[in-house]
Amino acid sequence: MGEHSQQEQAVNFLQENFHISIGELEEEAYPFAAVELLDHARCSHIMKLQSRQLEDPGDIVVGTLFAKRYSVFFMGLVSAVSLFDCPLETSPASVRFRITNFAAMEYQATFVARPWLPVLELEQRKVEVNDWTDRLLRHTERILTAVSSHTGVKVNVMWSLISHYVQNSYARLEQNTGVWQTEQRLQLIMADRNNLFEQRKSNPLAVSFREFDHPQYGGAPFLLRRYCCLAYQLRREGQQVHGYCSTCPKISEEERLDLLINGTNT
Repeated sequence: MGEHSQQEQAVNFLQENFHISIGELEEEAYPFAAVELLDHARCSHIMKLQSRQLEDPGDIVVGTLFAKRYSVFFMGLVSAVSLFDCPLETSPASVRFRITNFAAMEYQATFVARPWLPVLELEQRKVEVNDWTDRLLRHTERILTAVSSHTGVKVNVMWSLISHYVQNSYARLEQNTGVWQTEQRLQLIMADRNNLFEQRKSNPLAVSFREFDHPQYGGAPFLLRRYCCLAYQLRREGQQVHGYCSTCPKISEEERLDLLINGTNT
């Protein structure tokens, strides 16, 4: 498959699955740059906008839900690498976003100048993927630290929420033959996943989670969060708009089964 075709598939996949648009950065359509989160006044403004859309549930809730939603963008970036060999720019100055309904976010990003990653030279791929991942982790750490200073959510809690989403997403990728199609691509996904969550010094993604599996649950096993995202505290006109998630650490096994069988929260 040619580089152009690979990139075209990546563009469509990222838009459809992660609300990430690829192209020349547009200030009008995406009014915020991720780098603005590193500015105290701009970060405060963005957090207040999200808080108002959530009907002011409290700073901690705003912070945890920011991390939960940013994890979708994070997974979009790493899936572009694992599925299409196309790394995106990770610098906050190279990412724009807009805030949509109920403080959700949609993003715009660009491919790196030399987007092609090797698929046969696995050791060289590991070096390049690790170098790109290290940049992504550094940039994300700066953003989470800034959000933490405004919301009071601990940075390690936000990293745990991100790691949980990404680990579960990789598990689903590996089970979805329609996505990877070839054995070679599956091996690349697994190698990238191992590198991403490797137990190395100062890797915030190297978090272990308890697995849920139950004879009455017919789906594939999945990981449970260490920390609640606090979405259950959201209210609209005094009414609860989001119950506990099926991955929440606060609920019992019986409540989790009921959610899995009859509910939709994740």
